[in-house]
Amino acid sequence: MKICNSIFVVPLLFIVSPLFSQQLFTTTEVKSAMQKGTRTPNGEPGKNYWQNKGDYTIHVNFDPASNLLSGNEVITYYNNSPDTLRELIIRLYPDLYKKGVTRLSEIDEKDLNEGVSIDSFQIGNETINNFSDPGKAFHKNTNLIIHPGEYILPHSTVKLSVRWHYTLNTGSPVRTGMVDSGSYFIAYFFPRVSVYDDIDDWDTWSYNGTQEFYNDFGNFNVDISVPKDYVVWATGDRLNAPENFSDKIIKKMKIAATSTKIIHVIDETDYSKHDIFSPTATGTWKFSAKDVTDFAFAISNHYLWDVSSVVVDSSTGRRTLAEAAYNKIHLDYFDVANQAHQSVFYMSHFYPKYPFPFNHETVFDGTDQMEYPMMVNDNPTQSHKDAVQLTSHEIFHSYFPFFMGINETQYAWMDEGWATIGESVISPLMGEPEDEGIFSKKRYEAISGTDKDVPLITNTKLYSDAAYLSNSYGKGGLCYYVLQDLLGDKLYFKSLHQYMNDWNGKHPVPYDFFYSFNNASGRNLNWFWQKWFFEWAYPDLSIKNVEKSGAGSKITIENKGGLPLPVYLTITYSGKIIVIKYTAVVWKDGKTVMSLQTKLPFSVIDKVKLGNEFIPDKFEKNNTWIKNK
Repeated sequence: MKICNSIFVVPLLFIVSPLFSQQLFTTTEVKSAMQKGTRTPNGEPGKNYWQNKGDYTIHVNFDPASNLLSGNEVITYYNNSPDTLRELIIRLYPDLYKKGVTRLSEIDEKDLNEGVSIDSFQIGNETINNFSDPGKAFHKNTNLIIHPGEYILPHSTVKLSVRWHYTLNTGSPVRTGMVDSGSYFIAYFFPRVSVYDDIDDWDTWSYNGTQEFYNDFGNFNVDISVPKDYVVWATGDRLNAPENFSDKIIKKMKIAATSTKIIHVIDETDYSKHDIFSPTATGTWKFSAKDVTDFAFAISNHYLWDVSSVVVDSSTGRRTLAEAAYNKIHLDYFDVANQAHQSVFYMSHFYPKYPFPFNHETVFDGTDQMEYPMMVNDNPTQSHKDAVQLTSHEIFHSYFPFFMGINETQYAWMDEGWATIGESVISPLMGEPEDEGIFSKKRYEAISGTDKDVPLITNTKLYSDAAYLSNSYGKGGLCYYVLQDLLGDKLYFKSLHQYMNDWNGKHPVPYDFFYSFNNASGRNLNWFWQKWFFEWAYPDLSIKNVEKSGAGSKITIENKGGLPLPVYLTITYSGKIIVIKYTAVVWKDGKTVMSLQTKLPFSVIDKVKLGNEFIPDKFEKNNTWIKNK
């Protein structure tokens, strides 16, 4: 059939009215922050905005023979707040595997242990030895609560020195643990100070294995000691590669640093010839990372390593290394370095059209589907499509939450939603589009409008299972798609970039996102935020009627679910097809019915279909009108 580009259409029964000042419900915490000048109604950080940080100098030893991880660290903690801190909360994420801890993840009995053992703990000049004293120091699930003898005064700095050890899990992998007998992905391994911010004060949340993370920015200098026949990959820049790698590997690394082609830095031949390590290798690998929210590392004594570099900033020529470290038996992984390369390129230049923020991105053949600053722990997949979509999704997290400092524990859609739409935009550019248009769309459609559905603004700490997955991924990603359609590409990217410029390296909350887009776009989008984030509206557009109207035809669309969605009509007539589109603005003033007039005679119209593969709809049966049916 012939595809026609346009036909004269007149919308009826709806008018796009001038901007109006609908106010969003605002929590008392955000109101207080605005009154104190740390947040603003225009979405920019306030003149009094502050955030705390911690710098970490860590030395960690890991013994694959015993799975014992031990370390010592010095934390320099900066209290930039105007508040006196009478307690510190130390996160011990490995205590997820501790016997008796409250968790939502299933842990095999063999992986349960005694948790993190603190061998020594010093804060300032005070040494703490007893961690069962409610007045001084005690455990509360995965948190360690400290009441220091000397309070931490506003705008002051304190040093903490900690030695610790624990046994790494060999099974029950929840984002960390053994991959195979010679490979490990090790995350959340060090004690860290929780976030104290201007919205909620201390983040007291205890890690349960489901919701994800919220950490302060800081600088990391980390030494990792492992057996000399293991390679280490990690967050940050390698500082001492020549101390451990052979000259041959160093040479290939240098080639890869400026090559757009995949360089097999470590291949099977290098293992067979024992030509990977320096004869004087120390087994201690040094890394440095600045302004990141976390640090993770991975090791293997048999993984292959592919690397290329991507120009991520055309104005400066800055490059990012795109890497894959993997087991040769996983055939899908032979293309992952290429997928990582393309992902970083498309993210930098197409979506979100923002230069990739880190010096490298390493995808490690692991046990999960999880992101970390500059690292990804991805399980092998069954198909090329699965690999492309998984790789692009996890790498997209480099922007959200790691560049932007999102509290993904509390507002999961602020990072998973972006990774969802990022995956859904980028995967088709790599030849592997989503089967459902936007990842997790069907998941959202399934629970929308039911008692399992909750408004997006709801704190994601408070729910799990289907609602968590639907909101965090499907509904969040779909919202961003509809928002881009509403604003148009130019205004959408202008607004997105303004939000990213204002809040990278900081801790934005939903209201900062809402008001930043309002401000940058020059539009009051509160009507849109209200429906998508604060109400129980659900996606259900329907064709109410198609009828003769004068010499032409009138098509009436009803918004039965109340959620503002684009109207996308495909009209079949006389063996031809036309497509008519309206953005979600047609529902701006709370209207539930719209009509449009076409010059097409009613007699020639055979079929009208509503929607496309990207627009969610709870009940698709009412989306099609066929003459005489």
